[in-house]
Amino acid sequence: MIQSSDDPAVMDDLEDVRRAAPKAGRRLGWKPATRLVGERLFVLDEREVPEEIQQFTENAAAEAMDRAWREHR
Repeated sequence: MIQSSDDPAVMDDLEDVRRAAPKAGRRLGWKPATRLVGERLFVLDEREVPEEIQQFTENAAAEAMDRAWREHR
């Protein structure tokens, strides 16, 4: 999740989300962490990625890069 705004009222809402995210994440079995970078709030799941998911995403990224390379030559 990424949320941002220049509005101070929304920034207060982001702080509320930042406090609530760990509780909600734990209910989902996540290892939640939040990062407020400038005006953007990032909610991350810091669990270890299973090997099969890691391999799948690496292969998908490689295929997408290869396809983009071939299409733009």
